[in-house]
Amino acid sequence: MNAADGSGTHVVVSPHPDDAVWSLGGRLARWASRGTPVTVVTVFDAPAAAGAESLGDAADAGDSGTADGLDGPDRWRSIAEPAVRGREDRAALDALGAAHVSLGFTDAALRTSDGRYRYSSAPRVRGHHHPDDAVLPGAIRDALRPWCPPGARVHGPLAAGRHVDHVLVREAVERLGRPDTAWYEDFPYPLRRRDHDGMTADCEPLTAADLDTWLAGAALYASQAQALFGGTDVLRETLLARVRAHGTTAELPYADRYWLRSARVTADAGPGGPPPPPIG
Repeated sequence: MNAADGSGTHVVVSPHPDDAVWSLGGRLARWASRGTPVTVVTVFDAPAAAGAESLGDAADAGDSGTADGLDGPDRWRSIAEPAVRGREDRAALDALGAAHVSLGFTDAALRTSDGRYRYSSAPRVRGHHHPDDAVLPGAIRDALRPWCPPGARVHGPLAAGRHVDHVLVREAVERLGRPDTAWYEDFPYPLRRRDHDGMTADCEPLTAADLDTWLAGAALYASQAQALFGGTDVLRETLLARVRAHGTTAELPYADRYWLRSARVTADAGPGGPPPPPIG
C-alpha cells in the first residue's frame, strides 16, 4: 500500500518484528476482520552488517566485544536473529490479516561501527543512542513516507522502556508531521508519565474473537516468547491481563489503550486531502 490516497487504511510502524502484534495486535485483528486495510511497517529487521558472521556461526567464536564473536556476555545478541524473527513476523501478520513491509534497517544489537558493536551490552540499548545512530530518524522517516499517504491513519510507538530502536522510530514518526498519529504502548515495557506527556488516552473495545486471533498470532513469535517469557503460555496470560486492565478502566470486558495529542487536528493530508480513518 503506497498509493497516493491511503483513505480508510491503517499503517502501524513497528520497531522490530513482534512489537506491533504484541502491542496492539487485538486492534490489528479487529480492523482486518472488518475489511479495513492494515499495513505493518517493520523498521529494524535487516540481517547483520556486512562482514559480520551469522549469529549461529558466531555463537562459538571468541572476542565477545567484536562483530565476529558472540560468546559469553555477547550471547544476548542471539535474540535478534533476523532470519528467525522475519519468518515469525510474516507468519504472525498473515494470521492477523495484515500486510507487511520491511524497511530493512539493522537492529541495535547488531549495528556496528569500525567492526565493533555500537552497544556493548543489553542494558546499553536502553540508554543514549550511539553517535552513529543520529542519522537514523531522518533516514527512517524518508523510508516511511511512501507507506504513509494522505488519509492513512498512522500508528507509532510511545517508546516506553526507552529501547534505543523504539526511541529512534518514535522520533522518525514524529518527523512525518502527522498530528493525528495514534501512539501505542510498547509491550512489554512499563509506561511512564513522560512517555505520553501532552497526550490523552482513549480505548478501543476488543471482542473475544479479536482476542483469539490476536493471541494465536502473538504466539507465532516463539523465539521471543521463549527468551522473554519462558514460553507462549506466560506471554498469553500477560497479554490478556493487559487488555483486561484496560477494559476495566473503560468499563469494557477487553480493550486496548492508545494515546493522541491533546490538541487534536486533522491529518497532514494537504489541501482537500482525505481525512484519516477513525481508530475503531
